[in-house]
Amino acid sequence: MSKIGIVIKREYLTRVRKKSFIILTLLMPVLFVGMITGIVFLSMLSDKKEKVIVVADETGEYFSVLKNTDQYAFIEAKEGFVEFRKKSDESVYATLLITGDLLENPEAISLISTKQIVSSVESAITSQLNEYLTEKKIESYQIPNLKDIIQDSKVKLKIRTIKTDEATGKETQTSAEFASVIGMVFTFLIYMFVFVYGAMVMQGVIEEKTNRIVEVIVSSVKPFDLMMGKLIGIGLVGLTQFGIWAAVFLGVSLSGVLLSSSFGMFQNMTEFIGAVNIVEICFYFILFFIGGYLMYASLFAAIGAMVNSQEDTQQYMMPITILVLFAFYAGFFSAQNPDGPLAFWTSIIPFTSPIVMMVRVPFGVPWWQMLLSITLLAITVILIVKFAAKIYRVGILMYGKKPSYAEIVKWLRY
Repeated sequence: MSKIGIVIKREYLTRVRKKSFIILTLLMPVLFVGMITGIVFLSMLSDKKEKVIVVADETGEYFSVLKNTDQYAFIEAKEGFVEFRKKSDESVYATLLITGDLLENPEAISLISTKQIVSSVESAITSQLNEYLTEKKIESYQIPNLKDIIQDSKVKLKIRTIKTDEATGKETQTSAEFASVIGMVFTFLIYMFVFVYGAMVMQGVIEEKTNRIVEVIVSSVKPFDLMMGKLIGIGLVGLTQFGIWAAVFLGVSLSGVLLSSSFGMFQNMTEFIGAVNIVEICFYFILFFIGGYLMYASLFAAIGAMVNSQEDTQQYMMPITILVLFAFYAGFFSAQNPDGPLAFWTSIIPFTSPIVMMVRVPFGVPWWQMLLSITLLAITVILIVKFAAKIYRVGILMYGKKPSYAEIVKWLRY
């Protein structure tokens, strides 16, 4: 086995055999599902404490319209608004002041409170008053059965989106929302893997450097082989973790298919999965993950070689962090317009393409754009690896103060 192969084997086996890796890999899908379930469950819970809202209605028309709910109780202010406000009552959440005809002046209503009023309170009030005012407005036209006519004239469209195969003409039902979700999931995975495993590379380099182990290693292994072995070994750890998660996802999907055939469940979901071509998405995910990981992990390795402790990395990490965050947010906004200028350029530029391109893949990317993006990414990876290798070769044997940018430029000339 070559020396770089030995380094790859060591880095890979050392990490996959750790209990933390096994536990995290097995628990992550459970934790993710649990997190989503918990968020949905908590969002459905309502505040059990009843909020008292005092209504100061100077018109005398609208208080009877407001009906109490489980969350809100409406109490009429018998005296004027000014007199009522002079009283101190901590149980009152807010005061609703109505000073005129709301049909003539929709702004003649105010909600006053000593706290920041939440949107649900405003919605509870406006929904009831809007319904009353709408009926009153309809009645003012004095047209028989006008309300029923308006209700009957309402039409709710449900558009089915169909994707046709140019070669075979086969039609498949699709969903833009589902494609966006799939794209964002894979975008988040690349974003997370780049940071997590890139930081793992940097941490490993720093540990070997501070423990002086690297001095022994480089006596028998070239620095470039050592760096590439570390990059590839840790990258394979990431792909292993993704492979396990993909297997779990496919298992759940197959279960959904069986349920849909037996009980008619998950039918739309299985159709959407077939429409977005999960196999193609996974292929491009692996391709862009490898490219993005090698590019950024090489920079992380170079940073680890330049510093002597974890605290010294902040100065050099900031530009990379900003760039990766920009790519993530560009991908997030590109999900709404995957063919727009932002999505196009950020999926072509190598420093952002690994993250942004995954948003576009479920919607279909022209072959020339995909080829251009992959080609530019491959060229950039080669240049970045060579750049990082020169810094790594010198930096891992340098101790003491942090190097200046001028010194780093000198290292590149060695």
